[in-house]
Amino acid sequence: MKTTLVAAVVLGIWLAPTAYAAPQDQAFLSFLAAHKVAADTNTAINAAHMACDQIADGESLSMVDAIVSQQFPTIGGDEYWITAGGRQAYCPN
Repeated sequence: MKTTLVAAVVLGIWLAPTAYAAPQDQAFLSFLAAHKVAADTNTAINAAHMACDQIADGESLSMVDAIVSQQFPTIGGDEYWITAGGRQAYCPN
């Protein structure tokens, strides 16, 4: 029984995905830190990518801020900074 449990744990660790951070993530997170944004890192990165998608679809910046705020309510009013940082770090144009 113990051998099976140990084997399962080792296998689980071995198969776990490797953490990966895009090169732009550090620039984005530094931007947020400079503006004293304390949102969860993964949430902020996901929100920034969604903001870029909305901008690419032609949404106005005020609409993008509203969409980000609605889709990520835990960012606590920091949608402006997340969108601005996301535009610099992740948006192609």
